[in-house]
Amino acid sequence: MILKDKVTIITGGNSGIGRETVLLLAREGATVVVAARDCTRGAAVAQEIVDSGGRATFVETDLRNQEQVEGLIPGVLARYGRLDILVNNAGVGNFGNITQTTPAAWDELMDINLKGLYLLSKAAVLQMRKQGGGVIVNVASQLGMVGDADHAAYCASKGGVIQLTRAMAIDHAADNIRVNCVCPGPIMTPMLEGQFDGQPDRQAEIARVTAKVPMGRIGLPEEIAPAIVFLASDAASYITGAIVPVDGGWTAQ
Repeated sequence: MILKDKVTIITGGNSGIGRETVLLLAREGATVVVAARDCTRGAAVAQEIVDSGGRATFVETDLRNQEQVEGLIPGVLARYGRLDILVNNAGVGNFGNITQTTPAAWDELMDINLKGLYLLSKAAVLQMRKQGGGVIVNVASQLGMVGDADHAAYCASKGGVIQLTRAMAIDHAADNIRVNCVCPGPIMTPMLEGQFDGQPDRQAEIARVTAKVPMGRIGLPEEIAPAIVFLASDAASYITGAIVPVDGGWTAQ
């Protein structure tokens, strides 16, 4: 168990990449705090871990709600006494170029994908600094590294996550805090399924996306979780500021 007794918060841990990461974190011995908006699914994931003999709790957390975000870590400290790992996984997507993206849609996406990540990371760094170190793993996207049609706000937000990762890694290396970023390619999650469903021709959009992947297929959430857990573990002790694409070769082109 490479994360035995490590207290870990993961946002968006109720489905998709988040759910698979929660389950793997627990199998590797971590005590997992599942932070998510969806109370039903979030609580169910935590209970699944407990039922299998692991340690997990669910905390309702909407990254658009600054009060909930700022209250998350104090609550974890009251229960567990420390915070070893933060996985900033929660995110949303939308379609549209800048002329099609309303200010309200832009703000909502940025509040979740970037501002919420900043607020939670700030609180985590302050705590990790006090206790002598810690690890932050951010989940961005291959579309933070390269562009794609009709994803203007999403590309901007994930590019921001990548650059924030680099800045945080430099700023806090002396605090013994490692900060890295995983960039999944197209992964068959409820979010991607919803985007496919929103297109006039669902199958044509799936074919368009798949054609961009050299490996010729869309990935699975369980193919992303190991990369996140590796970066969170001591096996990655000399890695900070890394941007790790797990994208079937998309960004190698």
